[in-house]
Amino acid sequence: MGARRIQPKMQKPVRRLPQWSAPGWLNRCLLGVLVLFGGLGSLLGYGGWQLAQPDTLPIRAVQVKGEFRYLDKADLYAALGEPASGGFFNVDVRAVKLAAESLSWVDRASVRRVWPDSLRVRVVEQVPLARWRQADGSMALVNRRGELFAAVGTEALAQLPLFHAPAGAAEAVAARYQRLSVLLATLGMSVRELGLNQRRAWRLQLDNGVLLLLGRGGDEAVLDRFMRAWPLALAVHAEAIERVDLRYTNGFAVRWKAGMAPQVGGQLGKLG
Repeated sequence: MGARRIQPKMQKPVRRLPQWSAPGWLNRCLLGVLVLFGGLGSLLGYGGWQLAQPDTLPIRAVQVKGEFRYLDKADLYAALGEPASGGFFNVDVRAVKLAAESLSWVDRASVRRVWPDSLRVRVVEQVPLARWRQADGSMALVNRRGELFAAVGTEALAQLPLFHAPAGAAEAVAARYQRLSVLLATLGMSVRELGLNQRRAWRLQLDNGVLLLLGRGGDEAVLDRFMRAWPLALAVHAEAIERVDLRYTNGFAVRWKAGMAPQVGGQLGKLG
């Protein structure tokens, strides 16, 4: 048998993808864009740094707005001086706000920039509701929300009612005072003093000097008994009344000033 000749297999040629290379002009354009953006970034960074400097657009004026009765504007400007110094963009408006609110007569403040070199500070002054006798005997003031604040010149506000109560009770006393004042105004009366003792008992002195003992409830229902009896039986003896005790369930007791008891009333009278 003759030998069989095996033909070698032919390998298929490998297909190579053409290599692409950017033209030289495009590479130069991309490089230019990168350089341009890098330069802009540096320029913006330097501009931001420059604007943050205190001597760039310095604050030259502070405008104060608000209605002031007790607040001394000179004290306010003095408090704003240091925090308001600086540049238009870097001044700390929160620090300016806190500086204004650090004054006892300032209830709240808001601050905003006014282009190109000013700050506008709007201030709401505290509205004193009453004087507050503290545990150490010193005087403070309380506002309508029942918040205490220490303020100079408290002695000039002697016409305000006086509150005395345990620490932490200012909010409750202020709220009670405002409710009772509305009721008493219908009789042409006002509150001179309102007190709450450690046993949570209320006492109230009217502007005519009459003292009302309201007891631990001290609510409007207790006062209502007095208000109904006042025009009917008590008003004519107002100058002789020392106090009215309203701690009774169905009535009240009257104590007369020494030597001023009416002939028909005795020293202690009761009305149901």
